[in-house]
Amino acid sequence: MNRLTSRIPIHTIRLTEFLNSCLQNRIEAKRAALCLLCLIIEGSSIKSEVVRHISKYVVGKQHGDGGWIDVEETLFAVKVLSIVNSGFGTKIEKGTEWLLSQRNSDGGWGRTNRDISRIPVTGLLLHLLPELSDQKAVNWLKKEWRKDFEGATRLTYKGAFFLLGLSASGVSADDCSLIKETYTFLFDEQNEDGGYGPWKDHPIGSDPWSTGIVLLGLLSYPELVKRDVIERAVNWLAENQLPNGLWAYHYIEEGSAYAYWGLVEALKFLSRESG
Repeated sequence: MNRLTSRIPIHTIRLTEFLNSCLQNRIEAKRAALCLLCLIIEGSSIKSEVVRHISKYVVGKQHGDGGWIDVEETLFAVKVLSIVNSGFGTKIEKGTEWLLSQRNSDGGWGRTNRDISRIPVTGLLLHLLPELSDQKAVNWLKKEWRKDFEGATRLTYKGAFFLLGLSASGVSADDCSLIKETYTFLFDEQNEDGGYGPWKDHPIGSDPWSTGIVLLGLLSYPELVKRDVIERAVNWLAENQLPNGLWAYHYIEEGSAYAYWGLVEALKFLSRESG
């Protein structure tokens, strides 16, 4: 555990370097906002220079209708700007209105309102922006994950996004049996090496993206967590972290940022449990 904790500053430096490169390379707002969110969650000051510059960069990418490229980019942008809260009230309001306009009639969200509702998009949106949650969204998430859960292929990350969305919506584990069933499922899906893939023994093996997201999902209901499952996942991240502090994945923010996000929350949990 000490090895990984000691490497967090290295990863922070690498994310900061990536964010600084966004300003020069005009990288998508989603990638910038996700990495900035990870830095803030880790503890970086919202008054820091990089936070100030990237926030303005993200604002500059907002479209005239209030949204960004799609629902996912917009929710990350709105979340980051809400945390920074530096005179962005009108921008946040317009972004929120756009997100509501993209909601499908079934209560969920897809990439846009021309897309079908999806568990990862809806669960993530409810987790980051719980003020947009209502009973219709909760019911859709329960129904859709139950359908997948009882299907032939159950994806670990979908179960994690389900947990993220329901916990942020204030749904008690005692009031939804599917929550506890999902925990049992995720415990059983952990690979022998301690990491997670789309499913157990998937051909790609464990990967940082899946492991990070599953960690976040499991930590949604701390009272249901098995400490050894969290420790094994954290150890997998330690064993597979590159010398530069990142993880091997095709996009820095899709692999390393989610792994980092899950790692930080897992270490917080383990620290509280030890205390």
